[in-house]
Amino acid sequence: MPLHVTDAQDVRRVSVLKATGLVEAEIDPAFDPGGNYRLAQAALVVCITEDGHAEIASMRSRKRAGKGTRAAPKQSPPPKPKGPDALAYLRSIEGASFPLRVENHDEINCIEALKQAGFVDATISPAFTWKDSTEPRELAIVRRITPLGRAQLKRQR
Repeated sequence: MPLHVTDAQDVRRVSVLKATGLVEAEIDPAFDPGGNYRLAQAALVVCITEDGHAEIASMRSRKRAGKGTRAAPKQSPPPKPKGPDALAYLRSIEGASFPLRVENHDEINCIEALKQAGFVDATISPAFTWKDSTEPRELAIVRRITPLGRAQLKRQR
């Protein structure tokens, strides 16, 4: 059953869980009426992913065993995410020269998830029509990977 979240801290937590692939969620567009980016005000958690269920099981078994160490990762590969994985995208821009201009819709979705999680400092414009196109397009500018984002990258190594 879907869960609607409106508390700012909970929306941030959902963003982190979505960015790490533990839940499937829709995060409300994060634009104010003037078209400027702001933190999202609401999120809808659709479901817990297979990886999320595996992490929950791992946490429960550690609690029962009384151990604080992380269980060995499961052997089967995780399901393929739709579009680029946000954390994989974060790894791909780790050595980029900032500010980084991004126009690809799937990459912008990753940037939005990473921004909501506090992993990048970025600005995402609303969709607008470029002079050379009739289709509306988005634009994101990633200014930097935050210290929280760098710590996440370090944990994944």
